[in-house]
Amino acid sequence: MKSPTNKPIGDITRGTTHPNRLRRSDRWILHSVCPEIRAALEPLVVDLGYGRNPVTTLELFHRLRQHVRLDVEVVGIEIDPKRVAAASYLSEDGLTFVRGGFEIPTSDGRQPILIRAFNVLRQYDEAAVLDAWQTMTHRLTSGGYLVEGTSDELGRLSSWVTLRAGSDTPETLSLSLQVNSIELPSDIAPRLPKCLIHRNVHGEKIHSFLKQ
Repeated sequence: MKSPTNKPIGDITRGTTHPNRLRRSDRWILHSVCPEIRAALEPLVVDLGYGRNPVTTLELFHRLRQHVRLDVEVVGIEIDPKRVAAASYLSEDGLTFVRGGFEIPTSDGRQPILIRAFNVLRQYDEAAVLDAWQTMTHRLTSGGYLVEGTSDELGRLSSWVTLRAGSDTPETLSLSLQVNSIELPSDIAPRLPKCLIHRNVHGEKIHSFLKQ
């Protein structure tokens, strides 16, 4: 996935968001990725596609600084220049906002240890997912993580896959549901990652799993 005109790679999303929408994936990140972040020479984290309001980027930044490392740096990346300009007023030491897309532009070409990309690929065709994964994972530093997924507006239903640096094959799939907001585990189906949402049909593994 390349941009011959050096423009950001990707399309502007709807940009809807809500405070604590990504709390479930953030808790997973704090538990599962914090050893790599703590060990990183340059603990750089990217939040791709934060939307019209950077509240979830701010939450990730403060959670990482409080629970993982005081010197973690977070870069919020958005393709819409108006959203970047609005968010820049909230910049602080270790937290910046820049314009970009799947190419993951960072200062001096630095490679992040973690890229979080939530509710970004949802609007794309399934055929575009692999290229987007490859573009992002090749920007990660060695051992880095891409956490890519989908959530509902309030964060009650979330699902995500994780890929490692340089890979286009997911290592894990996580499903996180607020139990009192569902009737069946399969209620997560509309919030599956883009790579799976159209595969919830008879004969596919994800369909068989959600039927259990």
